[in-house]
This record gives sequence, structure tokens and C-alpha cells, in this order.
Amino acid sequence: MNRKFNDETIEASSFILSKVFKKPEIHAILFIDMISVTIPLTNEQAGMFYGLQKFRTADYQFKLTHLDGKDAGLQKYKRRLDANFSDGSTLSIFLFGLSEIQNPVKIYFNPNRVRLRNAATILQLIQDLLGHCSYQLSMLSGNVTRVDYALDLPNVPFRHLITDYAYSPSYYPFFEHDSRTGYRYGDKTGCPISAYDKAKEQGGQYLGYSKYTRIEKQHKPRARGAKSMFKVAEMDKQKYSFQGLRFYDPNILLKMPNRVYTLIEQYGIGKALSLIDGPDHRILKKKMEKYRLARGASFKKVLENTYQERMNNLKLLLTEPQRFIIDHEM
Repeated sequence: MNRKFNDETIEASSFILSKVFKKPEIHAILFIDMISVTIPLTNEQAGMFYGLQKFRTADYQFKLTHLDGKDAGLQKYKRRLDANFSDGSTLSIFLFGLSEIQNPVKIYFNPNRVRLRNAATILQLIQDLLGHCSYQLSMLSGNVTRVDYALDLPNVPFRHLITDYAYSPSYYPFFEHDSRTGYRYGDKTGCPISAYDKAKEQGGQYLGYSKYTRIEKQHKPRARGAKSMFKVAEMDKQKYSFQGLRFYDPNILLKMPNRVYTLIEQYGIGKALSLIDGPDHRILKKKMEKYRLARGASFKKVLENTYQERMNNLKLLLTEPQRFIIDHEM
């Protein structure tokens, strides 16, 4: 397959990425893409959640699912109560863990998909069930079990994104009709980083862009050990910046032989370098040194500050949902 790159589109992507590294808060889109929290309640309190099913409006309705077999094993819970919203989004509540040491309630949703007011409406119903004080104290003591944070690059074709990851030797590419549409560093059971063609995933266009690349990391505190685990009360103290992810200027692709690019697609650029020798090895090594984009202190700081703001907003949503309902009504 001929993978010749167009000089003008490469230059355009190079220009965008250079701006992203100078001012990511302006030229990239930074957001939290998933949050999962387990709440320390009694089984009796967890049973009270069944009462949510009586609430139904034009904006949302609840659906209860009994989990068994593979589904129960995957989620580690026996029941799933979904708040399905009219816009197609869902906030999920898992009840009664398979193990007695688990918190009996887990709340799981995508803040980038579920509108904050919709999430606040459901959380307010839960607060009304448990009582304000009990709800707030329990929520602040809840364990954050997963946070997905993402960086979107509008107008950057996925094939122009060349990265390497210092903390994981594992690389898994995804192909569709012989074309790479994404890749993942690390195993799913850990804290993997993924990059993929968001426009392709959405049928060819996303938010009006035909070229749209997403990078995201799944942070699972428990997978990183006890020292990495944190409570809802500590959400705004977390620092995320895609540490260890190295970026290369898309100009690295110009005049690259197909045989070399094919190896990069299949194994990642770091492994590809180790698989080639002779002139190809020397040329690629020099290009990697020349075109590696510097992650300055300001880039890291902006990412950390922006994600902290997003996490603080979610902390407020989880602990004081009424604020988001009132704010939207004013």
C-alpha cells in the first residue's frame, strides 16, 4: 500500500501541534471523559436506590438490570441501575458488590457526554434518599476508581500523530481495512494510553471536523497501588499531564519509506527503530532526535491546572449537586 504523505497537510498538522505545545489551553481540547466513584454505604442504604425507579420525566427514566455471569464478573456488581437521558446519554449506578469488602454503590458516567445538570438531577435524587449530611459525608469518603482524561486535536489527521511512551513497552495497534485507526500503550487492566481517529469512529466526521484525533488515558488508582488511591475529597489535588508520552513533529513522516512507516504502524516508532538496521535505522534515529517535540514546563503546568479545574468541578458536582441545578435555573 502506498502511504505517501502530502507536504501541505503535513505542514498544516505541524503548525497546529506547534501551537498546541505553546498554548494547549487554546489549541487543544482538554476534558475528563469518564469518572467512576464507589461510595461507602450500608447494604440497607444501597437498597434504597431501588426507589429511584419511581422517578420518570420527559428528560430521564431509570432501567434496572440484574447482572450475572460475565457481566457481573466484569462490573464486580450484582445490579445496574441506569439513568437514561432523552439525549441518549447514561449515568450508571451499580449496586451490591460481589465482595463484602467492596463499597456497595458505584456511580459511573462520562462527564463529556452527560450534561452536568442531568447528572446533578440524579445525584440530587440520591441525596434526597439518603439525607443531605449522610450523602455528603459518604460521597466525600468515596473512592475514585477510574478517571479517563483526554486531549483532542481538531484538524489533525490521526495518521499524522506520531508518539512514543516511556512507561510501557506494550503497543497494540487497531486496523480497519488495512488502515490503522488507533493504538494503545499498556494493558487494559492497567492504566493504558490510547490514541485514535475520532472522526473515523464517528462515521467520518466529529463536531464538524473530518480530521479529528483523540488521545486519552485511563487512570485506575488501584492498579497503580495503594499510594495512588484517592477519595472524592482529594479529586482537585490530582495532577494529570500524559507524563511519559513523547510527541514527534509530523514532518518526521516526509520522505519516509513505506517499509519503515509500516513498521511504525505495526509496532510503534520505538520498537520500529529497533527492528531496522543500516541506512533506515540511522535516518529514523536522526529524525526522531530532530523532530521530537519538547514538553516544556509550561505545557505540563497548563495540562495539570486544566485537568485539576475539571476535577474540582466534578468534585463539586458529586458533593453539592444542588449548586448545578440552581446555577442552570438562574
